[in-house]
Amino acid sequence: MWQPASEAEILEGIRSGALSESHYLEVKEQARNEQIAQTLASFAIDGGMFIIGIAEVKEGNGSKRLAAKPIAVEGMIERIDGISRNAIEPPLPVTTRLIQAGDGTGFVVVTVPPSPLAPHMTGSKYYGRGDASKHALSDAEVLRHHQRRQEQADLGMRLLDSAESSDHLPPSEREHGHIYLIAEPMMPVNGALVDQFLDDNEALVNFLLSGQNKCKPNLASFYPTPQYATRIKHRELGISMMNSDAEGALQVPKPAGFSEKSILDVELLESGGIRILIGRGTDKWTPEESIICDGLAVAYAQRLTFWTNILSERYAYRSLWTLGLRINGVKGLRSHMMMDDWSSFEPPRTMHSDVYSRTITVSADALESSPDGAVESLVGRLLKMLGTTRHHLGKVG
Repeated sequence: MWQPASEAEILEGIRSGALSESHYLEVKEQARNEQIAQTLASFAIDGGMFIIGIAEVKEGNGSKRLAAKPIAVEGMIERIDGISRNAIEPPLPVTTRLIQAGDGTGFVVVTVPPSPLAPHMTGSKYYGRGDASKHALSDAEVLRHHQRRQEQADLGMRLLDSAESSDHLPPSEREHGHIYLIAEPMMPVNGALVDQFLDDNEALVNFLLSGQNKCKPNLASFYPTPQYATRIKHRELGISMMNSDAEGALQVPKPAGFSEKSILDVELLESGGIRILIGRGTDKWTPEESIICDGLAVAYAQRLTFWTNILSERYAYRSLWTLGLRINGVKGLRSHMMMDDWSSFEPPRTMHSDVYSRTITVSADALESSPDGAVESLVGRLLKMLGTTRHHLGKVG
């Protein structure tokens, strides 16, 4: 999407036609709070940009042209923020920038990312967009969008099911629970950009290694770590970067020294998505007792959000992602962190189910601006059940 950074770029956009109203762009010379709320809500479905300070001027022949009409910009960021938080239901995250034109005047540029909670309501109505304008949605349209949200949630679970069923080791051969993570773009990604990346082995390795320390410092060394998953293998749907134990898991018989809990396979797909397999969802604390490696799950949830944001930038993809995390084999087990915590007489908390699964839908903008929120959505419930929220997220749980 065209993004102006100066008055000169706005003027050039008007002159060249790059700035014209569309499904993703609306302009106004001035706007009442009600109009602003309706416009922002209408962009929530697919994302878009609203610029205040540009007028539509009628020509003598009945046609229209755009003209710059800078407005007083003082207090506009606070005004837009208040509208997006208080006049739209549920509240809609937006980014507001002021482009100065001089003497306290300028343009207000509001960017609205696609919202996983769309459609949004204002003034008792839901809003969407046509080719170049907003409109109140019919009941049938609202129902269709809600159905799409459910389909997005279902997609995440199907992707986790697929990741689990594609595990290198069948359940009968496992001694440990495994961790699966997925990230999948909700809209088509530029295939040429994806192919270009997947064909560059050096770029792939650098991408993988960039995630090594993109987690809490005390979790960065929990094995298996990304730095050893540099064996590149072509797959039917993409490229895998795996370590020696992930490669060994595919062999019959297993090679000498094979370790299930060291398995790490990070797969980048032609769709633009990511799949991650980790063989150490649980571990042996003693010969008689296993524990959950929730710290490792948090580390890779943090790496997943980082890697997904990097792919968003590389593929110029700014729409929605489905992210998911699953750990199996955890019933009756407690966190590894509780082993050394003798400060409380409360018994360590254990898991009641054998599988923990969580999927979320999140915008590319949210991954960039608040990745911690996505991480908490993925692992927060797990940590609350285990009583390790304070340690891993710095919050009481």
